[in-house]
Amino acid sequence: MSSDARLGGDGTIGSLENVPAECYDILRHPVRLRLLEVLDCRQTRLSLSDLATELVERPTGATASTRHEVRISLVHNHLPRLEEFDIVDWDDDGIGLVDDSPVRPADLSVLLEFCDHENATTLLETLVDPVRLRLLSVLDGRDPPLSVDTLAAQLSGPESEPFDHPERAKIALSHSHLPAIADLGVISYDHDSRLITQYETEISVSYRRN
Repeated sequence: MSSDARLGGDGTIGSLENVPAECYDILRHPVRLRLLEVLDCRQTRLSLSDLATELVERPTGATASTRHEVRISLVHNHLPRLEEFDIVDWDDDGIGLVDDSPVRPADLSVLLEFCDHENATTLLETLVDPVRLRLLSVLDGRDPPLSVDTLAAQLSGPESEPFDHPERAKIALSHSHLPAIADLGVISYDHDSRLITQYETEISVSYRRN
């Protein structure tokens, strides 16, 4: 499977540096990204029904397609998770963004482009990860082949969590991160030679989180 998704009009995701890494898990679903976009665009509290209606009209790549299905997913999944991280406030008066939220919709514009993709959920679940975004940043602009050793050296360092040592980085890359990204068609990775042999995707990133 090849990916035709692009991360941002300018090819960067630098704005994600403003998002705490611990919040990444809740950003791996297109419905939650669209929800934040809707609340930001309306700049007012919305009722649950109005929010569900808005989301039905926007592409999310998710399986729920009717207003009733979206409403159920909001109540039992998305809103409680966003509320847990103090990103949205949900009460009898409606749903709105928290003023001092750790995640601002303006920081997520590059991820929102994934929502238009037919495999939006898979792309977000696989790529929205601090290590994998840094990995793609290193690969961007490099001519393959690139060895796992070289990539590990680029990613590892005393303050590069969780890659504080090149050997740990090589193990994690070869057994987890590279195979997962290769399954999306973003890269081609040869397990035997431990070489990244192809990097011909429209995904282009610039990411500097340690």
